[in-house]
Amino acid sequence: MRNKEGYRAEYIYGAGRRALARHDPVRALPLLRAAVDGIAMDGAHPGRHQELADRLYWLAITLIKLGKSGLAIKALASSQKLAPRGHARALYCRVSNEYGMPRSSCPEHDDYKAFFAIQARRYLANTPGRRFSNQTEMEAVLAVIADAWLRLHKSADLGDRSCGYKLHAFRAFRIDFPALLPSSLSSAGTVMPGDFWPGASASEHERCSCGSGLPVHRCCGRVPLPWER
Repeated sequence: MRNKEGYRAEYIYGAGRRALARHDPVRALPLLRAAVDGIAMDGAHPGRHQELADRLYWLAITLIKLGKSGLAIKALASSQKLAPRGHARALYCRVSNEYGMPRSSCPEHDDYKAFFAIQARRYLANTPGRRFSNQTEMEAVLAVIADAWLRLHKSADLGDRSCGYKLHAFRAFRIDFPALLPSSLSSAGTVMPGDFWPGASASEHERCSCGSGLPVHRCCGRVPLPWER
């Protein structure tokens, strides 16, 4: 039985959908976020997975309209796992790349975004609040990562490699952030030659263990954006 908060969430969900229908995503966003949270507060059970998937889908649509593609991908990733045959799966596959990140105009840019996210999250994991302290620090880190990407491209042939192979290469590449990270957490940026792990070329076809039916790198193993929790 649904509690008072659950019925309130249903009302809020309807209000959010109406705001979106009136082309007012700014008003719809807080309403749909509250509607998603309301299911959790109502003690969602497996029988309500489709309902939660639908709310996450419309939240993602709103985020896309507001240009928040990263957050939209996160909502769609959650929605499509709850309802693999729903609208969210088709939209998720259309707007995400093989890393489970917002799709770019070219594959090389997709590769760079995955590399950047992995390295930036590694750096931010050792900062207070997982945030840059100021603009100068952020620009310095971005410059170091961009330089590392160029060095990686010169020393490793990743063009025709599988997603799994490239991800392993991105994670194996350690960047030295001068005077930004404790020395014990950094090492020289180098690339290991040869195959990084057995079966790397076939890993992109491995299905996710959650049962979604998607390749693992587009589902639970997707690359989260630097600021995702």
